[in-house]
Amino acid sequence: MGFFNFGFQVVVVVLISYCSFVSFVVYGNKIRSNVIPSTLDGPFEPRTVPFDVSLRGNAVDLPDADPRVRRRVKGFQPEQISLSLSATYDSVWISWITGNYEL
Repeated sequence: MGFFNFGFQVVVVVLISYCSFVSFVVYGNKIRSNVIPSTLDGPFEPRTVPFDVSLRGNAVDLPDADPRVRRRVKGFQPEQISLSLSATYDSVWISWITGNYEL
């Protein structure tokens, strides 16, 4: 029974190796033919395609006066507060967003 197990394992390993070799020979080192190239494969010729207007979908830009985007606080009060644990156990990062923009 032990010999049968070992023989079966050898046959399986040889069969898998053969299939891997054949697939490498047929397909090369790329698994799929439509692999997205990386920047390491470049440089590439620039390619420009027309913008597909159907991608916009049903998105609607909200006006500044819309109550969903209007500020609800006055002055320098925070609109969002974030608490984050630091790398050590005894410190915490506290940050906030006031909603006022600066140039």
